[in-house]
Amino acid sequence: MPWWIVVTFAFVCGFLMDVVWTLCVTAVTCKKPLTAANFSALLYLCTVVSTVLIVERCTTAVAAYIVGGWLGTYFVVAHRRHSPSNPRQQQSHRNPEGEQAR
Repeated sequence: MPWWIVVTFAFVCGFLMDVVWTLCVTAVTCKKPLTAANFSALLYLCTVVSTVLIVERCTTAVAAYIVGGWLGTYFVVAHRRHSPSNPRQQQSHRNPEGEQAR
């Protein structure tokens, strides 16, 4: 396989792996078991593909994988910046006596 294809696949795999990882952690945090399980399965698929690409012993592919992973995480976090990161923030606020605030 030509080196530029290996590098391209490594970059895309690193990018997708971090996107899937971030979405999986979000699904676990939000207690969505089916979504988390699906993202976990995709994460394992990305892991297998990335391992095969890196075993080609192409150091450029390793660098592309790292850059893709960094960009994948940055992309997801940057696009979720305006939504609450803590599921507890979505709950209604209550005062200390247990009554709902108005």
